[in-house]
Amino acid sequence: MSASMPNIAADMDTPLDIAVGVLVDSQGRLLIAQRRPDTPGAGYWEFPGGKQEQGESIFDCLTRELAEEIGVTDLHGAPLIRFCHDRGPRPVRLHVWRIHDWTGTPGGREGQAIRWASAAELDDVSLLPATDVILAALALPRQYLITPGIMDYGEIDWFEGLDQALANGTRLLRLRDPALTDTEYARLAERVIELARIHETAVLLDRDTDMVDALGAAGLHWSVDQLERAGGRPVSSQHWFVVSAHNAAELTAAVEAGADFATLSPVAVTTSHPEASPLGWPGFENERSELALPVYALGGLGPDDAEDAIAHNAQGVAAITGLWPVGKGSRGQRRSI
Repeated sequence: MSASMPNIAADMDTPLDIAVGVLVDSQGRLLIAQRRPDTPGAGYWEFPGGKQEQGESIFDCLTRELAEEIGVTDLHGAPLIRFCHDRGPRPVRLHVWRIHDWTGTPGGREGQAIRWASAAELDDVSLLPATDVILAALALPRQYLITPGIMDYGEIDWFEGLDQALANGTRLLRLRDPALTDTEYARLAERVIELARIHETAVLLDRDTDMVDALGAAGLHWSVDQLERAGGRPVSSQHWFVVSAHNAAELTAAVEAGADFATLSPVAVTTSHPEASPLGWPGFENERSELALPVYALGGLGPDDAEDAIAHNAQGVAAITGLWPVGKGSRGQRRSI
């Protein structure tokens, strides 16, 4: 190969930047389009979008592609997730936006079929590879509450905090209390799951898989050490599986194990681990990289950090005290669990 010839092989190893728009209607349905017969992945369904052109911002690319493909303009939405994958003919970097408002009626302007579908209906649709990552990000809220220890607040104040959190819109929480025995933890989990069910809030446990099944929890949140001891994903795809990570290597282990999402910490200084060096937002984004899973920013954060989190490719903010709605009251009060 002469020096003047383009390196086609190297070019094929460079991820292709693709803007993807997930249109969500007032009923919560998602717009999908079917790949035409003359395109790669023909017959599969996808969220509409297309390749970024040189000198074009991702949002400008998305605006142009959705106007050309489905005839909608004046997009209103927010970034959802950015990740790379090589599950297709060449690596791609997907820049996914959730679009909640637009002008025009979507239609297949390039001859492709389109349809609205609920997330549940997509289980029976042949989707392009890696769409599962997008669907996970869509299903997850922007805040992930991790509960403090019940003895830090006392039972009455702790349950008051839980009630307030659920009433305020918490829809995803991890029940964390390493001070409890497994028996005590299971009793508390049963009560928490019962309360959370009223608000359609998903509760994740951090003990064993049998407890998840027995109590009807939504999933399992483990450390990397627990994951390594198990040797792989411990629960079925019907449950969420989450991994706590502190660096890129641990996030990679989560991806390889088939985790649905992860937390990455600490982003800022925390009272619980003051000796840990915070990543800061540039460090978070660097460690998070563009791995194919949603990642919550954790450590010294609260609701006011949500905008920074999204700007640095986080799913949102995870926190204990930063999201817990009440202060400590009668600390050390005996629990009855």
